[in-house]
Amino acid sequence: MDRIFALLDNDSPPRYLVALVTIPTLLFALYQYLLPRPIPGIAYNPEAAKSLLGDASAMIAEVSQTGEFRVWCAKQVRKMNSPICQIFIRPFSPPWVLLSDFRESRDILTRRHKEFDKSSFLSDGMACMGAFHGIYMTDNKFKANRQLIQDLMTSTFLNGHVGPAVYNKGLELMRLFEMKLNLAKGRPFSVKKDYEYASLDCMLEFAFGKNWVDTAVGEQLRVVGWLTEKGMNIPASVDEPVEFPLGEIVDFLKSVYEAPEIVEKTINAIMPKLQMWWWSKQGWYKKIFDEKEKAMKAQVAIGIKNFQESKIETGLEHMLMREASRAEKDGREPDFESQVFRDELFGDVVGGHHTTSGAMMWLTKYLTDDPVIQSKLRSVLHSTLSVAHQENRLFTFEEIRHAKLPYLDAIIEEMLRINAVPVTREAVVDTTILGCPIKKGTQVFFMSNGPGFLSPSFPVDETKRSDTSKLSRRANDSWDESQDLARFDPERWLVRKKDGTGVAADDVDFDGAVGPQLVFGLGPRTCWGRRLAHMEMKVIIAMLVWTFKLEKAPAELSGYGGLEGIARVPKKCYVRLVKL
Repeated sequence: MDRIFALLDNDSPPRYLVALVTIPTLLFALYQYLLPRPIPGIAYNPEAAKSLLGDASAMIAEVSQTGEFRVWCAKQVRKMNSPICQIFIRPFSPPWVLLSDFRESRDILTRRHKEFDKSSFLSDGMACMGAFHGIYMTDNKFKANRQLIQDLMTSTFLNGHVGPAVYNKGLELMRLFEMKLNLAKGRPFSVKKDYEYASLDCMLEFAFGKNWVDTAVGEQLRVVGWLTEKGMNIPASVDEPVEFPLGEIVDFLKSVYEAPEIVEKTINAIMPKLQMWWWSKQGWYKKIFDEKEKAMKAQVAIGIKNFQESKIETGLEHMLMREASRAEKDGREPDFESQVFRDELFGDVVGGHHTTSGAMMWLTKYLTDDPVIQSKLRSVLHSTLSVAHQENRLFTFEEIRHAKLPYLDAIIEEMLRINAVPVTREAVVDTTILGCPIKKGTQVFFMSNGPGFLSPSFPVDETKRSDTSKLSRRANDSWDESQDLARFDPERWLVRKKDGTGVAADDVDFDGAVGPQLVFGLGPRTCWGRRLAHMEMKVIIAMLVWTFKLEKAPAELSGYGGLEGIARVPKKCYVRLVKL
């Protein structure tokens, strides 16, 4: 019997042979398990589903060259030839869904917000912003913060406090441009930093008024004011740009620049929470937010003193007033030292400065490259603000705020349409989009630079739309998709009152609902600062066109390449100005 067992043992395969078979089998099974798992019924790249990295390697290769994630996403939508598709960006994670259909996007954002809310991967990326309303789901914290700042977008506050400040900052910017053009002698120069600094100063005035004394444009005026032709390195060629030195800004203003860079890098990280934790231990990170805290605490102290003396002028002071009112209603003492005040205002300054400055750069580029539109706008400004034109002076703030300027509104709207970045939401319940199953936790990107926006819409089976989407179809949709939708054409947004080609208020009305637009989002999470941004763009761009003629810069200094972050901004923004 023992011999029989011995023979059987000799016939058994050696352990190493078992391992050679078992380990590869287990590894292959693990590999198959970790591969991207497509959502049934939604188009995807089959090759990406065969790789652990999914679409990530192809995306990174392109975006590292272009700086534009939205452009890569639009290419995927076109390649898959579907209004809804999926991409695999984060390894071992569910796919992201791209929706390129304005009607369905509008429906989800405005009527289905109980099914889709703030994207958690964006909230994770914005963790450094603290108790800023933008990081929260649409919950009680979000609503409480919005209530705290609700007075700051009223007509009374905007026209009484913010508008005059924007106007004065615009005057400073025009003076800086004139000083630079006098030194440049017909040569182009970059205005990227000038717009950034002007918009930053506007947001500081909005938040703190005259309580804040360190201005960014003011420092540039001081530096450029010291320059002379002999002290400048003026290129021999009239097409070579003049490089102007930058004045030093205070550390708090540097933190306003650096905080959104942290947000952008964290959002794009493979493991955002881990990266944020690691960065929070670094000295450079602590310095940024220590400077923010120091400056914000000082401003809150000034604001409390003013509020107690019934001096309520600035954004911060209005927030303190709102907190006092809320505390009285709740039967408690007001908490003026709350972190919310510092984080909320810092987030507003960061967001408003970054987005609006980029928008003004795009407007400058479009007006420069299309002299017909530029000339039309100048003519409309002169005819509408006729008293100022006849008196050979710049319009006042009161004149520009009361002026009906549909053509300028259309120019702004068209610029925003072309340069919008995707709006992102997360499914908070199991649901569907265009008949496709969407599980809770899925990240959905509402594309605004693909079909339905910059090219004709994809056909969609009406039976697959949500019930609310079916009911919301507009009967008289006048948006013409047969035209070149990628071309800058402000007249798309104008409704004619009479025959002809005029663009003055007597000839046309501006209709912001006539076409697809997602740049400010829609629904309960619509961008809170939209009215402030529009006021800033309207005043400063009108000043620019009134004061200067924008002549084309050389091709190598132009182009429409952008960089994506909180907003899309041009890589280059050079001007060649002629004083009018």
